[in-house]
This record gives sequence, C-alpha cells and structure tokens, in this order.
Amino acid sequence: MPRLLVVDDTEDNRIILNRRFTRLGYEVVEANDGLSALNLIAREPFDVVLLDIMMPGIDGLEVLRRVRETHTENQLPVIMVTAKSASEDVVEALLMGANDYVTKPVDMEIAAARVEMQLRRKRAEDHSRAAYRELEQTLTSLQGSIEQAQNKQAALTDLGPEVRAPLDGLLGAAKVLTKVCDTPDLKKMIAVIETAAQSLDRLVAEAVLDEAPPARKAKKTKAAPVLPPRKVSVLSADADPARRHGVRLVFAEADVDIELSEAHSGAEAAQIAAGRPFDLILMNVEMGDGLNGIRVIRRTEAEVGQRRTPVLAVSKDGAAAAEAVAAGADLHMPMPITAAGLLTALARALSRESDDLSAVA
Repeated sequence: MPRLLVVDDTEDNRIILNRRFTRLGYEVVEANDGLSALNLIAREPFDVVLLDIMMPGIDGLEVLRRVRETHTENQLPVIMVTAKSASEDVVEALLMGANDYVTKPVDMEIAAARVEMQLRRKRAEDHSRAAYRELEQTLTSLQGSIEQAQNKQAALTDLGPEVRAPLDGLLGAAKVLTKVCDTPDLKKMIAVIETAAQSLDRLVAEAVLDEAPPARKAKKTKAAPVLPPRKVSVLSADADPARRHGVRLVFAEADVDIELSEAHSGAEAAQIAAGRPFDLILMNVEMGDGLNGIRVIRRTEAEVGQRRTPVLAVSKDGAAAAEAVAAGADLHMPMPITAAGLLTALARALSRESDDLSAVA
C-alpha cells in the first residue's frame, strides 16, 4: 500500500485529503506543521508528500529545501499545495526540487492524478535501483566463480555441462538487460558480466578438452566457440488486446531472439503451456481466470513431472501480488507494465533456475 504524507496546518484540509486518498487505497499520514513533517520523513518511509506552502513557523518551501538535502526528486516526490495567486512561490518550489503542484481550492481529481503519476515514476526508479543492485551481485558472483575456476580447473571436467547450462541463460540475461539500462555505468557493468561469463565458459571448455581421450584431442584445433544463447520462448496471457500488443512491441525491440505466443485467458494459457515448454509465462491475474490459470499450470507440471516454468504475474498497483504468489507465481509486476520492468523480469527468469526466483519482482 503506497504511503502518502499530507502536510497542512488547516485540519479541514487534511481531513478532506485523508478521506479521499484512503478511499483510493493509500495509507495517509498527517502532519500539521513543517517541523512535524520533517520528523516524520526522518523516521518513516513515504512514497509521496503533499506539502502546503503557506504554514506558520517552518513553511513549505523550507521543508522542501531540507527534504532535498537527504532525498532526491525520484526518491521522495513532493507535490506543493498553493494558492492560485502565489505563482512566484510555485516557480521557487519547482526550482528547489518540487515534482509538481496543485492549487487551492484543491481539485481532488487533479490531485489524485498527479499523486498517482509521481507514484508510478517512483516505482519505476525503485525497480531500476533494484536492477542495479542485482547486477552488482551478479558481477561479484561471476568474479568469484572465475577465481575458483582458475584455482581448480581440473575439477571442471566433471562439471562442464552443469556449469555451461546456467551460463547460456546468464549471457541471454545480460543481452536483455542491455536494452533496459541506458546509463553508462550500467552498460559498463553488463559488458563486464558478459566478458566474465564468456571467460568462465572458455575455462570449462579447455578443462574438458584437456581431460579428453587422445583421439578427441587430435581433433582439437582451437578453443570451442561460445555458442549464442538459444531462442527465448515467452507466453503472454491477457484478455486485453491492447496490453498484448504492448508486450509484443517490447519484445520486438529486444536484442534477443524471442518467440512470443499469446493466450486470451488463463485457461487457454494453461492449455498451451501443457503442450510445450516456455522460458517465461506472463499472466494478467486480473483476468477472471488468471489466478486459476497459474494453479492449473503448476498442477499440470507436478502431474507430468514437467520442469517448473517461471511465471510473471501482473495486476493493477500490485493489489493481487499475494494471491498470485500463493497461486504459484514466481514474480510479480504492477501495471502499467514498463519495458524496463518486463525485460528485467525476463532477464531474471533466464539467469536463474526457476525454483530460486524471488517471490515478488
């Protein structure tokens, strides 16, 4: 549940905003002055702040200035509330780092839309930071693997197939992430991951060839080439043709060979998944039978001994995340689906064994 901090010295204003946003599914916390707001922000996490400019004592502009000393615009969006005539205050607030503003008397429809817009931006930023942390962890793990491989190369003879299998997925994941990350630091880190994975694969190949019988060695002319990742197979299940089209466009732009199948319901998705393996199933659990579709897929896998397929569930604002995980989903993403979030989820599915996937993306 998103947390909203409402800062206003007028009690009636706070009550109206509290009731409105509580009905919209927000957890609302109130502060009646600037000092109380700063203390709350220092102690508790918030997703968005609605901040009145005109307050006695520490006014809204001073609160904003202090907040921006510790929180960026992406980390904590702040929407200023001001009188229509105070245009100079609005300009000053925006220059100081306010994300947006609304005027008094507050139009509740406009206020709700602007808070929702800032919340979506913050979620996208949070997902990007999570992807960055995951890339750092992957890089650290790869560096450790290469050190072990160099010290114990002989032991890789029996482990060749087991090591190569996740390497294919890892290289495919790095290739997908290249489409998601548009900052120089992230692209540099992905390049290091790809280089490290390919180096580890060459070490495995050399170790296997060195332990091979003489006849096999005679055929060796150079190190075995690193095969490109195989075609990625994805099933997209959604009753809304517009959302299916959006998924189709995202994957069409990905620098990876993706074979996309589509289903119009959870039941159809379960039927298709029973007939062939997929690398990822994207399931809208707000369809009438979306959750049941996941349950049928998991039941079928157990009955026939089929390998568990990663399932990415999507729902509005993450409302059905807990139900989706209980039904058998591995990952969850709130709507609207972003290209970055979708490709990151695909990369996670490719780079890990499905049983090790996190419950919530």
